[in-house]
Amino acid sequence: MKNFLFIVAILPLLWSCDPKDPKPVDPVTETVKVTINPTYGAQAFYMDSVYTTAEGYKVKFTELTCYFTLLKNGTNQLIEAALFNYRETGSLLTSRAGNHLNFSNLSGKIGVDSSLNHLDPSAFPNDSPLNISNAGPMHWGWNPGYIFMNIEGKVDTIIDATNNLDLSFSFHVGTDNYLQSFLFENVQWQDKGNKVWELPLKLDLAYFLTNQTSPINLKDEHLTHTAAGQEALTQKVIQNFKNALTLY
Repeated sequence: MKNFLFIVAILPLLWSCDPKDPKPVDPVTETVKVTINPTYGAQAFYMDSVYTTAEGYKVKFTELTCYFTLLKNGTNQLIEAALFNYRETGSLLTSRAGNHLNFSNLSGKIGVDSSLNHLDPSAFPNDSPLNISNAGPMHWGWNPGYIFMNIEGKVDTIIDATNNLDLSFSFHVGTDNYLQSFLFENVQWQDKGNKVWELPLKLDLAYFLTNQTSPINLKDEHLTHTAAGQEALTQKVIQNFKNALTLY
């Protein structure tokens, strides 16, 4: 009798272990990616390639790096900080698990928000772009805070048939005064398949230089390290960058 009761008790377990039953499949976590895709006007952009400015100068970009912080939609935070380094990681700004439906709008800061800018760079988690081992030259050791943006290159300001790019330009922008806020509304995430959703942004470097209200003439405006006396060019550089960044 005891054996009979035991068999009756385990029958449901045996049925539940039927090898024909499909095994549960782990759901694929959705991935959200934000990319920044540089162009030079209507032309494709390549680092170290030579382009022509509105003045007729020949120009090439050798460094294109920028911090973005507090990317979010209301109370939904996408990421605390991201470092865009076009030479090292191409167009990728950030990629993480998340639900793209939570980010129909996307706001953030170009640069490092003041709530983060003056913290100990060695105290951030090892995988944070703000950790000193990842920030590298994007943190000013002599001045508390991060370099928000580093754009460098070479230019030939003599208009002739020869490409003699012998003049360097260097734009290093930082400090709380030059932090820029942005907001993209009603963004359209692109379905890349396999539960990957991408928000592509466009960065027009021709517009960065030739913004009609504040053009940068590289012959005379080729250096700012956010030092005293460089305020006008520093402001122009960071605002032109912001205005050149749009939804793709």
